[in-house]
Amino acid sequence: MGLVSDADQSEIKRIFEDLKDDVRLEFFTQHESPIILRGLDCATCKDTRQLIEELVALSEKLHLTVHEVDLDDEATRKHNVQRVPALIMAADGVNGQLRYFGLPSGYEFSVLLGSLVDVSKAVPELSPATLDLLNGLDKDLHIHVC
Repeated sequence: MGLVSDADQSEIKRIFEDLKDDVRLEFFTQHESPIILRGLDCATCKDTRQLIEELVALSEKLHLTVHEVDLDDEATRKHNVQRVPALIMAADGVNGQLRYFGLPSGYEFSVLLGSLVDVSKAVPELSPATLDLLNGLDKDLHIHVC
């Protein structure tokens, strides 16, 4: 049984009509195992993966790659993933990437949908003054919202 109802799927498909370009999603999760090691279990990885897979199935413009986190894995190191579940979204023409950690539920789910559309458009909805300020930065900026 899916996490997203038929009615919600219809509404999400309507929202996804606003996707302009393809969005690449990289999902980092823990390897599923029948053995649970204390302190190493991920309570939300399975549900988050299912939710993301259901969303990707609703649009041909969403492309998913799943990585099972291993500290020796090249993708894990490249994206500096230190906790799971992690979702990274990127698109051509977008400078940088957007990262989500944890299960996007409640209001976070609608923010995730909006973020997918925004990333696909590759056009920031920021004032010229804000864009000037950001373009003047001389080093990478990391914004962490909890």
